Amino acid sequence: MKKSLRCLGTELDKFLDCAFRAVIEAKLGLVDKDEALDALWEYLVNIDYEVKILERRIGISDNVKKEANSG
Repeated sequence: MKKSLRCLGTELDKFLDCAFRAVIEAKLGLVDKDEALDALWEYLVNIDYEVKILERRIGISDNVKKEANSG
């Protein structure tokens, strides 16, 4: 019986680790390839979300610095 994939954590780096692990374990035959693809899709969606949040935070931080320097 093949094991199932789980990703414990909600940080960007954790999702990246989990995505790579899903690919490796599928290539080694440790998990079902369809399950690995489903998990990989979920991790990529979460990575995309986390990157957008970081971009938004960086954008807000840059705007605050610009306003402080111009005032």
